[in-house]
Amino acid sequence: MKAITDSERPDFWLISDPHLIADDLHDFGARFKKMRQTSAGKDIAYQDLALRAFVRKVVRAKPAALIITGDLTFNGAKRSAERLGEIFAPLKEAGIALLVIPGNHDIYDGWARSFSGSEERRVAQISPADWKEIFSASYDLAASQEPGSLSYSVNLNPHWRLLLLDSNPYSSQFSYTHPMTSGGIDDGERRWLS
Repeated sequence: MKAITDSERPDFWLISDPHLIADDLHDFGARFKKMRQTSAGKDIAYQDLALRAFVRKVVRAKPAALIITGDLTFNGAKRSAERLGEIFAPLKEAGIALLVIPGNHDIYDGWARSFSGSEERRVAQISPADWKEIFSASYDLAASQEPGSLSYSVNLNPHWRLLLLDSNPYSSQFSYTHPMTSGGIDDGERRWLS
């Protein structure tokens, strides 16, 4: 087996599960605070600030790509995905690829909500088409896309092909239920991988 030289090593950063809820979807009111207590240790109150600081660090380091693997949003609110796209926009300007794949919190999540005072309201959920539009720069870099899912591949350099696999089960329309967690790779994705 041939050893990989330093010049052949992939140059990317990887994070997972930022769970962003856009600041304009909450007011730090009573209902948001109650929901935040159930968020299983997720620091959702300051994600916008933390992610903007992280983007500055990535831009200074200049990797070829930043990969985010799933649960980009806290509760599948379309506005949160749009905000995440805005936060990470400086990467494109710096010539750094942003490569994303959804998690079970992202597509047609029935928990997509805004929080104001003691109330919560349903908000627009992210559809697969919305996802591809919001993160079009990721899909524009695809060497290949699996037609039945949000899976795609990217040739990071002449030695490395990245496979970003969408293993999430989600409904085909607006959902009223919690995110599903029993994902896997289906037959269509297996054929595409072959």
